[in-house]
Amino acid sequence: MKVKNFRLVAGDNKMVPFVESPNHGGSLVGGAPRFLVIHYTAGGAASGSINWFQNPKAKVSAHLVVGRDGGVTQMVHFNKVGWHAGKSRWKNVKGLNSHSIGIEIANWGKLKPSASGGWVSRTGRAVSNERVVLDEHRNSPGKQHGWETFSEEQWDATVAAAQAIVEEYDIKPSDVVGHDDISPMRKIDPGPAFDMDKFRSLIFGREEDSWNDLRYKVNSASGLNLRATPDLSQKPIKNLPDDTVVHVIEKTSKWWLVAEVVSGKDDVTGYVHSNWLVPS
Repeated sequence: MKVKNFRLVAGDNKMVPFVESPNHGGSLVGGAPRFLVIHYTAGGAASGSINWFQNPKAKVSAHLVVGRDGGVTQMVHFNKVGWHAGKSRWKNVKGLNSHSIGIEIANWGKLKPSASGGWVSRTGRAVSNERVVLDEHRNSPGKQHGWETFSEEQWDATVAAAQAIVEEYDIKPSDVVGHDDISPMRKIDPGPAFDMDKFRSLIFGREEDSWNDLRYKVNSASGLNLRATPDLSQKPIKNLPDDTVVHVIEKTSKWWLVAEVVSGKDDVTGYVHSNWLVPS
């Protein structure tokens, strides 16, 4: 895939289907995206989300919608503001609608146990056990839930689209984020069934094992404060105890953007001072 004139072009050199949403603003700040935000639709077929995004009363939209079969539909030009992020913040930037591209992936997200011992969506639709992973969400730890997995076709299509977008607009790995990264108090998508670490690895052409080279651990008896911004005046998100393993997402001078590693996966994200980190 590639980007041409703010549209996504498929591998056959044809534009992906474009169904324009009326729910969009003017031009992005600077005329181009700085961030790429991944969501799930919390719905069934992609067609339902596409229809909803066409409804002016919905007041929501996304630049791309990816179906379970891997089909991609564009609904907002890449230089225009889509209404997908809401109240959000990342790297001292507030209101990511004006700075980002949003991709919605058709997926039910968090599921509920059924009376028969299986799983159902929020609408009561059954989801087969083969399509469910049991995990807790990093923004609300302590309780496991069922989550619908993402199909192989969705992974391939979303990775291909993301690769075209980050190449065209020079988006950094640390600026490919989930809705639950930029709105952690409000949102849980794309959730634990979507491995963001693996996603970034595939987009930027890194072998997954190479991310181990970016793992460090805290070397401080009193722990290390994790902050929302690289600023000592900011109240810490939490204190990372000595020997906590973190995945380094981006190195900026002495302040590094990291994710705490819990059970082998990236968890809470924030900034730490690198003086108290050593290779893991």
